[in-house]
Amino acid sequence: MGLPWLIYPVEWQSSRVPDGYDYSLMTPEEIKLLFTPFHDWWTADLDYAQTTVEFLCAGIAILFLFNAVFLLRARKNTPGGSRAGLIDRLTAALRFTTARQFYVRAFDWYSPPLAALVGVCGIFMFVMALLLAARPYYWPNMAMGMSPPIATRAGPQYNVLFRAFATKVNFVGLLAGTSHEKLQVFHRWSAMFMYITSLVHTFPFIVNNIKMGQMVAQYEASGFYWTGIAALVPQTWLVAMSWGFFRNRYYETFKKLHFIAAGIFMAALFVHCTWTLTSWHYFWATLAIYGSVYLFRVCRTFYNSAAGLNATIQELPDRMVKVSVAIPGRLKWAPGQHVFVRFLDAGIHSLSTHPFTVSNLSTSVRSQSKDEENVQGGARTLNLVLRIRGGISAALARKAAEQPKDALVLIDGPYGGVPLSLRTFDRVYLLAGGSGATFTLPLLMDLVQGFSDHMTCKHVEFILAVRENDSPAWMEEDLSTALAAVDNEGLTVRIHVTRTESDPTLLDHVSSSSVDAKNAPEPHIRSGRPNLPEIIRSAARSDRGRVAIAACGPDPFLYDVRNAVAECQLAIAAGRGKCKELFLHTENYRFVQVFGNSLTPGLN
Repeated sequence: MGLPWLIYPVEWQSSRVPDGYDYSLMTPEEIKLLFTPFHDWWTADLDYAQTTVEFLCAGIAILFLFNAVFLLRARKNTPGGSRAGLIDRLTAALRFTTARQFYVRAFDWYSPPLAALVGVCGIFMFVMALLLAARPYYWPNMAMGMSPPIATRAGPQYNVLFRAFATKVNFVGLLAGTSHEKLQVFHRWSAMFMYITSLVHTFPFIVNNIKMGQMVAQYEASGFYWTGIAALVPQTWLVAMSWGFFRNRYYETFKKLHFIAAGIFMAALFVHCTWTLTSWHYFWATLAIYGSVYLFRVCRTFYNSAAGLNATIQELPDRMVKVSVAIPGRLKWAPGQHVFVRFLDAGIHSLSTHPFTVSNLSTSVRSQSKDEENVQGGARTLNLVLRIRGGISAALARKAAEQPKDALVLIDGPYGGVPLSLRTFDRVYLLAGGSGATFTLPLLMDLVQGFSDHMTCKHVEFILAVRENDSPAWMEEDLSTALAAVDNEGLTVRIHVTRTESDPTLLDHVSSSSVDAKNAPEPHIRSGRPNLPEIIRSAARSDRGRVAIAACGPDPFLYDVRNAVAECQLAIAAGRGKCKELFLHTENYRFVQVFGNSLTPGLN
């Protein structure tokens, strides 16, 4: 006996030869309408699903071309000294869209950048136009079939679309030159669009059957109805629970249930489609994308980590934890990149991986440093610094208080990072709020290393906003090294203490370690929040050179940075800006801290 919920005989696809019609019950006009493009049930997937895939591929191709042009331009660009030309002004206009952000006070919601909003709105308009443009929505004659045209074209044809944006090793991101977490906004919203079309696919069948008085009979006789409901229920859960109110508060629980619900949804949808026409082909495409990426990640993880890497957990001041992982020499990363870590002995937390920004360089700026070079038979150290909040971070804090303080981990990555070398810009500003310094500190150390390599960059400003006086204690060694390695003209370090009055003795030990160096700068300690918009405007007015800004912090912090940069980009595009180019790269604060009860990366 076969499986009762599948139509037999089970094949890869069903025939496209129309049958089952009684043409004597239809007018010539109705027969013609029956087989016109975008109405013909037998070619519906080709008319709609393939059009959607073609639209997506065209968008990716445009992003690829933009990325290629930007990379070629960056390689050929020369340091300052000239005014912004036509290409520079066009670049500034495009970068305005990637910087500009909006805040909706009523919902306390920070939008994605304007470019992402335009992309999401473009996808939505395309989906709705494709869905609603062709008429009629229902057949004028029931002899033309039981599937209303609007229900047919609203079928679940967007599997590939929303899965393409979901993976860590992301093919779209590779072509577009962006990291996976910045594409999550498209994953979320394309899933919402798929849900909308699923509802439009469902209700016309219900309306038709209620009109004909056959709803109960059809539900009992046809597996399409109950399998459709079996898919719609977990899909509703996936969409509803992904909204910030639920996801933000209970992220650890959300993440585990999200994967379970996604699995149930895909299985139910697979059965619901059976082998109707070529509907299963889209599942094979989804499996090819997701399966190949997952296999690559698993192979890379075990190549880098084998059966597990030894890690040491250390508690730091201001509710911070440092995880030091002894890694093999083959694992390398660029400044600002992040990794996904699985703690194998962390109980329930071992069921999922957790993203952390790497807080040190792949090769140390300190030659032959004991914690970086020649450790444990040729291994090096990968450092992760995180704030204690909840979930895995709380578990690590408890582990740090125990003896021994060792853990066994798997490392997946690295991912992300800054797409352009900051060494090629004339001036670089590194802005961080709180534990966002885990992103900007490696960038600083790389630039410090570059001063001895005669890089283009001549001045770096490292600006950090912290709540308490002792918050920067975990980075004092790196700051001391940086201050000692660069003269007063090349580096400025400013630390703003936002909650308490600044202590004149704060970081005295950092300053004293660098006073012996000739012309060594000292860190400036200030009370109150930094005036980020004024810092950025001042940077854009500084000279005619090329300026880069890398920032990481909480949402209000990045909101000020983004919109100040957007304002300066408009000035450059209009020919009123003084600097030739202003480059911005931001990392979400919530991506460098642990995801105990915090947000998932890149979903805002």
